[in-house]
Amino acid sequence: MSSVLVKFRDFRIGTKLMIGFLAVLIPLVTALVVIFYMYSADIISQKTLEQTSETLEQFSHSLDNYMTLMVNKMEILADSPVIQEELNAASDEVNIESDSFYSRNKQIRRIMIQAYSSVTMNDMELYGMNGASYYFSVWSQKREIEKEDELFRKADEARGRWVVVDGEEDEDTLQLIKLVKDLQTYTPIGYVRIGLKKDYIDKMAGSMSFGSNGSIIILNGKKEAISGGMDDGLMACMQKETAPKGSFIYQEGKESYTAVYVHSNVTDWNTIGLIPMEYIKKDLAGIRNISIILIAIAVMVGIGISMLIAHSLVSPIEDTANALERFSKGDFSVRLSEGRMDEIGKMNVVFNQTIRDIRELMQKVTQAEILAKEMEFKTLQSQMNPHFLYNTLDAINWMAFKKGEMEICNLVGAISNLMRVSISNKQSIITLEQELGYVKDYLYIQHARYKDRFETVYDIDEMLLSQAIPKLVVQPIVENAIIHGIEKTQGQNTLFISAVRRGSDMNIIVRDTGAGMTKEKAESLLKEPIAEKGSGNASHTNLGMYAVHKRLQFLYGEGYGLMVQSKEGEGTTVILHLPYEEEPQKLYKEYNDLLGKRI
Repeated sequence: MSSVLVKFRDFRIGTKLMIGFLAVLIPLVTALVVIFYMYSADIISQKTLEQTSETLEQFSHSLDNYMTLMVNKMEILADSPVIQEELNAASDEVNIESDSFYSRNKQIRRIMIQAYSSVTMNDMELYGMNGASYYFSVWSQKREIEKEDELFRKADEARGRWVVVDGEEDEDTLQLIKLVKDLQTYTPIGYVRIGLKKDYIDKMAGSMSFGSNGSIIILNGKKEAISGGMDDGLMACMQKETAPKGSFIYQEGKESYTAVYVHSNVTDWNTIGLIPMEYIKKDLAGIRNISIILIAIAVMVGIGISMLIAHSLVSPIEDTANALERFSKGDFSVRLSEGRMDEIGKMNVVFNQTIRDIRELMQKVTQAEILAKEMEFKTLQSQMNPHFLYNTLDAINWMAFKKGEMEICNLVGAISNLMRVSISNKQSIITLEQELGYVKDYLYIQHARYKDRFETVYDIDEMLLSQAIPKLVVQPIVENAIIHGIEKTQGQNTLFISAVRRGSDMNIIVRDTGAGMTKEKAESLLKEPIAEKGSGNASHTNLGMYAVHKRLQFLYGEGYGLMVQSKEGEGTTVILHLPYEEEPQKLYKEYNDLLGKRI
């Protein structure tokens, strides 16, 4: 992992920007497209199931109407006065054939002809317990029914309700039978049977289309197949279903189906529609292709935008690097374009002006060297003197002020103030107000570096501003918060600086909402740091924290110093525990005397 990071660090800035942009864009676009696809698939699947359920309900209603029509025909036969008379007649008065138009035989046959339909029926038969028997069919001769007694038994058990019997021995006929009762005494007098054509029901089911592999299955009240094929797996699934309608996923071999079923209260039958998953997903193919195209377009657009942004950022940086290289070789004529109005344009303006100013300064130095050897020595001495750097910063500050670059003026002023206080040895003890001024200068520089990545909130008891404290004890703590907390995070952070009195003591608290650290790391900040190769700023801040802690203990005793509290991902709090003095000026003198004696 570290080797990859090292290689990534050595990439060109443009390549890093492009990789970073695509690393954010591609997962984001992919996630959005996947969510869109899943949402669309869910809607399409739900709509398909709803449409299928509605279609099955319509088919179930048609089947109910068909069976109701057949039952009505049976009721007409059973309740016909002529048939009632025939079934109640003596055994020697039935089945009498006569040429008379009004004979019972002729009337019964006319009634059966009217009720009969060759489209939906194979045959029709009337049985009388007195021996009456009437049969009508398009067949040339009567078809014998195996287990006919079983039909009569089931009709008896139904006690006047119609019964559907699917005989395994008769593959093309579904038997519909009803017990006929005397309309006055309600005693059984015979049976009416209609042989329904199975292929008519199969054709009704076949008119429904659910793809090439879809099908409709009709089950009777005992969950036995009336139409369509039924395997054990599907039967087991249906045995578990108790709702009047619903759906479930069904696997048959390598094929997956969504089974939608509807229960009929009229026939007590279940109509099942098997819909292949491929049939449901066929409408998703277009959405899937569109999703892939959208991802490809987004990636290409992202590459183009990232290249454009990278070029707009990297190109001026390369120009600046080339200009600095030429300048390092002594070329003072190098200039950068000042046509841009953004931060890079401002930097170029300051760079060009700085080159001109440095060139003027070099000319002055050269002239001074020519005047006299002693002046050369003094010039060299002034370069080594910190005050020369102060003056140079003041000169740059003044030139930036003349050009209206107030941000640069403030930044140079802050740097100058920090350099003066860090180099000067005139004061070892200062007021809290002065220390906070140096902290604000340091934070101003860091705000220029990190822009809006953090904000600073102050909560200082004004009564403590005149308190005397050692110089530069708060600034290293703030620097630690920036480097260990805010620099290691990407989002917006807050730096809290407060000062409160606690009885005879006072606490200066520096808290950040940055990356935080482990307990071991927090404890190591107050221990003497061990120099490590490549430790960089981390070792510097460790040394600063340790030095501040030891200075406070040296001046005030072991009961005072720093306390560090931190948790990874939540930030770090550093507390400077100091004694409070009612007369700060007296304490200021005593501290200076103490430092003078110990040093």
